[in-house]
Amino acid sequence: MARASTTTARQKSSSSLDTLVEKLNSFSADNYWDLGKFLVEKVVPTALKEGIYSEQILKKMAEVPGFKFPFQMLKQCQMFYTYYPNVEKKPLPEIFYFELATKVNDSKQREAYEKMAVQNKWTISDLQKKIRDDELARRSDERTQYGFELKEKTIWSFDIPDPRFGKSGVKGRLPGQIVANALFYYTKPGARIVDPMAGSGTTGDVVEGTEFLSDRKVKMYDIEPADERITRANILQTGIPEETASVDYVFLDAPSEFFSQTNGGAASAAAAKAETLLKFKTITREASRILKNGGRVSIIAELVTGSFGVIDYPFEISMLMKDLGFVPIGKVYLPRHGSTRSKVIHTEGIKPMISDCKELLTFEKAAIIS
Repeated sequence: MARASTTTARQKSSSSLDTLVEKLNSFSADNYWDLGKFLVEKVVPTALKEGIYSEQILKKMAEVPGFKFPFQMLKQCQMFYTYYPNVEKKPLPEIFYFELATKVNDSKQREAYEKMAVQNKWTISDLQKKIRDDELARRSDERTQYGFELKEKTIWSFDIPDPRFGKSGVKGRLPGQIVANALFYYTKPGARIVDPMAGSGTTGDVVEGTEFLSDRKVKMYDIEPADERITRANILQTGIPEETASVDYVFLDAPSEFFSQTNGGAASAAAAKAETLLKFKTITREASRILKNGGRVSIIAELVTGSFGVIDYPFEISMLMKDLGFVPIGKVYLPRHGSTRSKVIHTEGIKPMISDCKELLTFEKAAIIS
């Protein structure tokens, strides 16, 4: 009976989703406020009744074949109606408030922009320019204060790597701004940091080249040290040469060679997944050993696609960390830029999309209660 009840619940959930998708598809693509109103008043409450969070239901709908609205647009429309449910009573055209809702986080700042737009009789282009100029000024102030561009949202996108961090031309070079933001959010002054796969020494460059983070202490290891600051060590064979419970933070950005290759078949993909996760299990156990209680580890990973389907390494790594007693405390998306793209194996039949976004997963080692 329990199994039958579960099946009925799933069928009901699927039916509700289909109904919502059908209704949403009837909306005009440029009627953002009405779309947001329907999402807030109809879609989200329906999802919550079925135990689904609002972001989950928006993603599910965006993935339905034939659905015309991408997830980001749904999210923006939801924000638009949430911030401006009475937009028809506002003094400016609707498009102004859509811009404010989706580009300005602070409510007081939104009110200030609205007042300026009314007083100065701005066009929408004037408003967009003011928001853009203020954002550039803010970033400039942050670089002066912190020595790097601080990100406040969970998408850390950098068009060009900061030339101060890491060596140019190195394969798989990670923008140092990512490391700087990770150290800002996940470490405290005086923290002991370990980078067990240091590559060209980007983590060391960030600490040495940024006054705001200069009180952190960094130890770096790599199979092929790029300079004298990095100690030669094969972590998978020897472990991390640090004392137990002596480290505050571990930053792990494994090179592409760390991920076992597959020729595209299901059996090959399963073998590659098992081999890669075994490597991760080895290194995360070492991270757990050297971290203090309350210590943190950040791991960069991405899903792999092919004719076999999807290997969701961020999810698999999260499960490994949970088994080790870690608690997730952060998830950041890292879009790629330029010509660097992940590879996908094409075969006849399904042609999967290429992953173009890595994830920075951060976990905290739970304190042991005696």
